[in-house]
Amino acid sequence: MRRKYTVPIIICIIFLAGLILVLLNRFYTLGYLYNRLIKREFAVNPRAEIDPEREYLIRIWHYPFYRTIKEADEREFYQELKKDIEAVYPNIRLFTGEIGFATGEESLREAIKEGNPPDIYFNLSTHVFIGEDLQIAVSPYLSNQEREAYYTVDWQHFGFRDRLWGWPVLVHRQYWIGGKGILAEEYRGLPFLDQLVHLKEGSLLLNFHDETLLRQLLSLVGLEAFRLENGGLDPASYRALEEVFTLLHGLREKGILHKDAKAVPDIFLKKMLEEKAVLIGPVNPYLSNFIFEQLGDGVESVYLDNLVKTYELNIFRQRDYKGDDHSRAVMEVARIFSQKTAGVLAEELGLARAYLAGEEERPEVKELLVIHPEYRAYWEEVVWPAWLEFWEQNLAPGEVMGRL
Repeated sequence: MRRKYTVPIIICIIFLAGLILVLLNRFYTLGYLYNRLIKREFAVNPRAEIDPEREYLIRIWHYPFYRTIKEADEREFYQELKKDIEAVYPNIRLFTGEIGFATGEESLREAIKEGNPPDIYFNLSTHVFIGEDLQIAVSPYLSNQEREAYYTVDWQHFGFRDRLWGWPVLVHRQYWIGGKGILAEEYRGLPFLDQLVHLKEGSLLLNFHDETLLRQLLSLVGLEAFRLENGGLDPASYRALEEVFTLLHGLREKGILHKDAKAVPDIFLKKMLEEKAVLIGPVNPYLSNFIFEQLGDGVESVYLDNLVKTYELNIFRQRDYKGDDHSRAVMEVARIFSQKTAGVLAEELGLARAYLAGEEERPEVKELLVIHPEYRAYWEEVVWPAWLEFWEQNLAPGEVMGRL
């Protein structure tokens, strides 16, 4: 008799379990349940809705854009953003705060330490900030259709446990700046790294103190993710670093790199403005705007193949948590910023919008390498010192790799 009812009972249990999951999924995502119940860590429920009876005060910290656009245009941009938000959510009020380049990240880290960071942090600079302490992932808030529209995010590399920690806003195609005709026309069709060996003696000036340079080069030699294995570099990261140091050493031996690497940061811009017959890198939107304003047609952009960098909105929560509905309100501000208002800013800054609307063609791009939080300590304490010593002590590839 027991065997007679065993199969129906099992089927009923499976059916009920499935029904429970379907019902739960209406109110909670599986990711939320996994992080909350299995991992036992803080998690935000992206299914939470905005309460129309509640007023939400959202703070955004940003760096000044008006190094490249007029200050009045920057104010107008944020006024337009507020209008766009109020048109959809009249109970959301946005407060903006401008922070300086010299102290901005320090201010953010201090605010995180105190448990009172801004809701949104917008860093339009050469440094990518990723820190998971009090930070909220944005990927659970994106629909499948929206995911496909953010063309710099390779979702195929995202597993169930992976999270996107910044809301894509603007895309900066990576390039260095050189004097007009810095490279002979016959070499223009070559991959970027192959072009470098055809430069003239002493014409390549690299600001090695800018971390972007190393990440650009690692991306160009094909590294997709910087990782560790058994406490050291994984094979792919090791090979990529070795290839980068070998390439740079070869350019040094050929005399293409400027002779005195130590002096490069000091003469970096001076050489471009006075002599023009040099190629300098890396450059951010502010520096490139300044150079093109000063020299106009005397210089040109030399693109790093299809490499791009995405500027993102980082979303934070306060230690005194304001609730999942508040987090949802913050995400809605980020969504409007990214999908509606950012187009104006992109045009002003000479960048591209990260969100492709409608039938816009998705370009083939490669995202600039990002160092994720779990590997950041090794990067800063081992890789970065070795990188600086390579330049400052003229180390050979074997010598520098022995320090990694």
